[in-house]
Amino acid sequence: MTTTVHSIALAAVLLAGLLSAGGCGADTSYMNDERLDRGLVVILPGIEGRSPLNADIRRGLDAAGIDTAMPIYAWGAPVPGIGMVINQTNFLGNRLAGANIAQFVTEYQDQHPGKPVYLVGHSGGGGVAVFAAEAMPPGRQIDGLVLLSASISANYDLTDALAKVRNGIVNFYNSDDVALLSVGTTIMGNVDGARGASAGLEGFTSSFPRLYEGRVNGSGDPHASTTRAAFVASRVAPWIRAKTWPPPHEYPGL
Repeated sequence: MTTTVHSIALAAVLLAGLLSAGGCGADTSYMNDERLDRGLVVILPGIEGRSPLNADIRRGLDAAGIDTAMPIYAWGAPVPGIGMVINQTNFLGNRLAGANIAQFVTEYQDQHPGKPVYLVGHSGGGGVAVFAAEAMPPGRQIDGLVLLSASISANYDLTDALAKVRNGIVNFYNSDDVALLSVGTTIMGNVDGARGASAGLEGFTSSFPRLYEGRVNGSGDPHASTTRAAFVASRVAPWIRAKTWPPPHEYPGL
């Protein structure tokens, strides 16, 4: 009974934070007791908030048999249109969002000790995932971060984030994503506030222990290339399933 009450309370905390983003009812089936008891994969959308892109991420994980809790955490301002500009340029607010996610993860870990926790962030959500790792309290870690077309500066120092991540960080990038992750981020800045190309365009400019990077190709919208369900099922899910990184047969080459 106590476990059930705690699980319901935990789900309520997250769902309350998602109400303004719309479509929250779909999260209830991904936050039930059985899934919460198996682990947590938090999907962090880009600056657009909840959208078909992050729904595709979850669909791909589902198809690959990931059976943990999988909330879509809308971290930004729920303002249509102008909200995307706010979310991209509210650099202090983005770090606060990361701290809120770290708090949510910590509460989950208190109630489900020893269960795996992963953050999967697309675009601006990739940067916020890094901030969340940095904000984890002393003695707490996340199992892994997966960055998809991340809008975080290519020269960002991942040292602090990696200190709070057990397995490491995997960064999937697409060098065709110039319009958003080079031109756009040079004009508006990345979610960390620095202007210039993102790590989601060509990868990080520095190497770090336990940073794994993979290039993505494909036709269509390059910014959505890392969110397609088939891609997520084949190239992202193995990292979440693996007990240690890199997964067998998945690296190098990703």
